[in-house]
Amino acid sequence: MIKMKKNLILWRHAHAEIGNNDFNRHIDERGKKESKIMAEFILSQSSPDLILSSPAVRAQETLNSFHNLYSTSKNQIDESLYLAESDIIIKSISKHANDEAVILIVGHNPGIHELSLSLTNNNQKLMVKFSTCSACFISFNDDYWFNIINNECVLEKFVQPKDLKTNY
Repeated sequence: MIKMKKNLILWRHAHAEIGNNDFNRHIDERGKKESKIMAEFILSQSSPDLILSSPAVRAQETLNSFHNLYSTSKNQIDESLYLAESDIIIKSISKHANDEAVILIVGHNPGIHELSLSLTNNNQKLMVKFSTCSACFISFNDDYWFNIINNECVLEKFVQPKDLKTNY
């Protein structure tokens, strides 16, 4: 029996303004430009069947750049993804995912970076700063999302905004 390929996109929120109220920080001009460029790139690679996002303002505003280009009826704001550690992100995937082939997670560091490292067996390409608005594309062969941590995951690509443009 051939197993279905699953694809996970881990996308860190765009660059945000500095502020005392962390949850309500907005993305700044740099973040707006980066999120648009990254949204276009992500869509050039794949179309998510399910989007899971942190409820933080900066995550939602990052996701708005994506929704301006593409929308899916399976879009879930998950309160647990705000500043979530990698194990919480995995629980969110297991809770919300069904038979989708591609899931996009919009979240925060260090959880997004830690999860990308743990799933890819500390791939050397990820041993860099996981800057704002960066995206990690990971795949594995299985029919079920709850098996993601038990599978050999492959880093398909890791892209930072600076890889796609020369200046802000």
